[in-house]
Amino acid sequence: MTFTIVARDPKTNALGIASATGNLAVGGFVPHIAPGIGAIATQGFSTNFWYGINGLAMLEQRKSAESVREKLTGDDDGRNWRQLIVLDQTGETAVWTGDKNRSETAEITERDLAIAGNMLAHSNVPDAMREKFTMMRTAHEPFEKCILEALVAGFKAGGDVRGTSSAVIKVMTPNRLPLDLRVDDHSDPVHELMRLYGKTQDPEYRHFFDRLPTPDKPHQY
Repeated sequence: MTFTIVARDPKTNALGIASATGNLAVGGFVPHIAPGIGAIATQGFSTNFWYGINGLAMLEQRKSAESVREKLTGDDDGRNWRQLIVLDQTGETAVWTGDKNRSETAEITERDLAIAGNMLAHSNVPDAMREKFTMMRTAHEPFEKCILEALVAGFKAGGDVRGTSSAVIKVMTPNRLPLDLRVDDHSDPVHELMRLYGKTQDPEYRHFFDRLPTPDKPHQY
């Protein structure tokens, strides 16, 4: 149904999520980020959107990823139909995969990185995503590109067993403007997302983007 990577760059404290699914508008439901606070991806057979809202509120109180996971799922009678990724401001990660999610399901958790999917074509989809992400990071590629390339690797490894209809990348860094790109309904949303990301690297767009105000440079133009 959905495959998602959630990651943190410990050098810049950037938080990023990239996700794709066989349904509409994954970007409207799955990714939730508060810069400097944490990131949550909520998905599954019956996605609980409020995991994102309530989870970020708990992370803002400096709750750990594991305690947020336990609280959200513990209070939810529908927990077995959910899948959840939590990443806190220290880089700790936690994942929940309810046993009513359709196979294949798989997950990876490590410091500053978590990957999970359900209704996957193959259980090795998260492994392919981690391998690509790690390779790109080792090559010192931009953080957002590493996340996006990991999503592409998951798609190439099989992705959603139903096919893919929508995709998203969201990256937020304290005192910087966000990267927030969505493809809500497309025959090839992952590669369309890559195309959009490529457009953000065009010199004309960079000139526009780099002159916009930020919290530490509120008057630039």
